Amino acid sequence: MRNFIGCMRGLIIIVSILFSTLLFGQGFIDLSSGNETSPWSPDGTLTKTFSNVGIPPITVTATVGGFTGRFNNSTPRTDPRGLWFSMNLTSRLQAVTINFTFSEPVSNLSFSVLGIDRDLSFSNYQDRIAIEGYDDKGIGVAPTVSYNPVYAFLTDGTAPHIKVVSGFNADPFDSTPTTVTFRNSGIKTLTITYGTGPDIRFGGLTTQSIFLTGLSWSSIVPVQLIYFRGKSEADRVRLNWATATEINSSHFNVERSTDLKDFTTIGKITSAGDSRQRIEYNFLDEAPLPGVNYYRLKQVDKDGTSELSKIIAVNPDTDASKFVIYPNPSDGQAIKLQFNNLELDGLRLVTMLGQEIPFDIQAGTSNSLSIHPQRTLENGLYFVTYLTPDRGRVTQKLWVNR
Repeated sequence: MRNFIGCMRGLIIIVSILFSTLLFGQGFIDLSSGNETSPWSPDGTLTKTFSNVGIPPITVTATVGGFTGRFNNSTPRTDPRGLWFSMNLTSRLQAVTINFTFSEPVSNLSFSVLGIDRDLSFSNYQDRIAIEGYDDKGIGVAPTVSYNPVYAFLTDGTAPHIKVVSGFNADPFDSTPTTVTFRNSGIKTLTITYGTGPDIRFGGLTTQSIFLTGLSWSSIVPVQLIYFRGKSEADRVRLNWATATEINSSHFNVERSTDLKDFTTIGKITSAGDSRQRIEYNFLDEAPLPGVNYYRLKQVDKDGTSELSKIIAVNPDTDASKFVIYPNPSDGQAIKLQFNNLELDGLRLVTMLGQEIPFDIQAGTSNSLSIHPQRTLENGLYFVTYLTPDRGRVTQKLWVNR
């Protein structure tokens, strides 16, 4: 009988593991005390490292900061409902941050939060969490958020990619979890800021709680691209790129365009396939087209799935190697740029106060491209900044005089 019970217990554990793998994908951290082994210990710890999580295994580091002196009930600690954060606030300015850093960017990251509401009978404040996700280049990624509109509402934060969920209604306790998912995006860091919103009752701010659970992801990003650069070599163009991670990678297609619309494959480079080390690649375009050539990489996995890189622009005309803005002063509507090579996603147009101005990019018919601000610029001084492979970020002045 004892052997039978032991076998059944082993079978249950195996089934549970398989079920978790099927349900949560290739990586999952429970964060609740429902398992025999609690993943968050001791109670009240502010830093926790989860090693060898998922397939392939990665490391996840969790750090809690901010007004941690306002925690009570020995939180953060595990609870059947999730990782429990109980706070005794005395000011709306007080908040804590929960930061998760992944050793490799993960795709389809998802988690749930339980207990976001207006207040309970013993509390005077409104639950409010701000959710921020960033890729390996530090670029913000907006998640999708599902929540119970009876008890909470959703707004944008200080930037469009930051989403804020705030409590809306009071008792009874809402048992519907708010679920956050970063679909089809590689997330390197996740930050959750927990505090109070403006909808508070008269009197001191008192105890309130949320529960964080079910941190999961489907896989790590198959190829982590460190950089993609181009440089003219006489009448040819040399492309260089490097990867930090490759999983199930088949090859890179090198694509070229002259109008930013139609791209043609001009070469194929076989990739390493599976690697956790830095690997460098290069490709020589021996017959670039006249004027500006736009390049991108199409990384193709062994299963046929693919992903496109950022676009870079290279002018093979060595006489136009200097970055030139013209006309300068500008009319504030169209700004032409002449250059040797340029990373388009590194191009910025900013005011004297550092505020970015959105613009559209149009391919030129000669050795240039033009940027068109989405609103006509007022008279004054602006700055055009761009990235170069050798000098880093460079800034040039732009005068507008209409």
